[in-house]
Amino acid sequence: MSGPIPRLVSRRPFMPPVSLHAARASDIVPRIHANGQSRRMQRIDGLPPLRLLADGFRDLPGLAVLEGGSDLGGEGRWSYLAAEPFDTVRWTSHGVVSEIRGPLPGNGFSALDKVVPRVAPTGDRTLPPFTGGAIGYIAYDAAYELEVLPGRCPGPVPSDLMRFGVYDWVLARDAHSGDGWIVATPHGGRDPDDISAQVQSRLGVRESPARPPAPRTARTNAGRRQFGCWVTAVKDYIAAGDCYQVNVARRIEFDAPEPGLEMFQRLAAEHPSPFGAYLDADGIELASSSPELFLRVDPNGHARTRPIKGTTPRGATRALDAAAEVRLRTSPKDRAENVMIVDVLRNDFGRVCRPGSISVPELWQTEALPTVWQLVSEVRGELGQGIAAAKLLEACWPGGSITGAPKIRASEIIDELEPVRRGAYCGSVFALGFDGGLTASLAIRTVQRRNGVGHLHVGAGIVAESDADLEYAETQHKARGVLRALGASEDLPA
Repeated sequence: MSGPIPRLVSRRPFMPPVSLHAARASDIVPRIHANGQSRRMQRIDGLPPLRLLADGFRDLPGLAVLEGGSDLGGEGRWSYLAAEPFDTVRWTSHGVVSEIRGPLPGNGFSALDKVVPRVAPTGDRTLPPFTGGAIGYIAYDAAYELEVLPGRCPGPVPSDLMRFGVYDWVLARDAHSGDGWIVATPHGGRDPDDISAQVQSRLGVRESPARPPAPRTARTNAGRRQFGCWVTAVKDYIAAGDCYQVNVARRIEFDAPEPGLEMFQRLAAEHPSPFGAYLDADGIELASSSPELFLRVDPNGHARTRPIKGTTPRGATRALDAAAEVRLRTSPKDRAENVMIVDVLRNDFGRVCRPGSISVPELWQTEALPTVWQLVSEVRGELGQGIAAAKLLEACWPGGSITGAPKIRASEIIDELEPVRRGAYCGSVFALGFDGGLTASLAIRTVQRRNGVGHLHVGAGIVAESDADLEYAETQHKARGVLRALGASEDLPA
């Protein structure tokens, strides 16, 4: 487990001045919140994708890039970059500690609700939905702190249970217009005008030409035979009446000498997704190409989730691709997997949403990613009076689509079968705004890099009709696009 967290009491100055070419900017608009706090908003014409600007901020601690590289139904419209948080909060097995507040009571979810300042939403839809707040990740292993699970999986948790920074500025980009915004707020005690000028001064930096990835071989902790044993074990539990579905995952490991930011830039360019993310979390880096929205909550408490269950590889020709889409959309097995998780999430929403507000406006829709088709549904609800987005996060933790049904028993079986802790995999990368709005993805198709080693987990939902070879092939399809972008290929044991 992670060790005790020292409280940090000193901070270095924000963004030392640098001599870089100025960005083209227009419409400098000071705006005033209803509570009297000012913020600086600066629109930038023709801002490049943020992965191309991230090198200009890589020397700052806590760099975070959320890039919507694939605009599925508008999900990936906005991208964000932030760095140098004015507070950092860590939740480990030893408790919750804020860098500026010290130890905090409760768990990471309650801390998230406490430490992010709240302001009234502007209601201006021409502005970025997220204008500063908390950005971070939640590990799947946070489930062990919320539910009584056996804890038989050996080894330490490879990440904090939750870690997030609170950012008083953000660089945002609208994929629809190509324009960007610098938004700087006073919440961290710094001058918004000074912050805005420093951010603008760094926009002249562009990504140097990416070196081609060095070929590397990836190793898995479960070959076809071992994974087949897991599938058999799950089907035995299903036959015994313990569960209906369990999502089991294998881990792929590879050498990762290059910085995590470089890995993310390759992923974002070659394997775009609506919820791409890079997080520098002080010793661990996350490079994510997630296609799945876990939770989105607007400032008025309207919540939705879009679980993915059901995956098939894309076809090599237009006709084969269309046939693959129809096959997935009409598959009884994939539909059953999907609707089980819809029911789990409806139940989770029911714990904190207003009675009668929960609906399923979309069921069994297909969406295309670079290498696979996926089956997606949507659940909506309205949070109850006085319920914040962080409470919904806690009520839905861990995500239903990456555990199974029923959720707690599925989590127990995962703990029994998988030989390593998941860490950030099947956790979440999230942004919680000062206005209370939340966007959280599920951390799938996500590389965790630490000490020059990269880990990529890939899983499959096992049901009574599952075929072990086909489920293993599904994990290969899910891994292929990520590994190919990073120049890696699997060395597959029997």
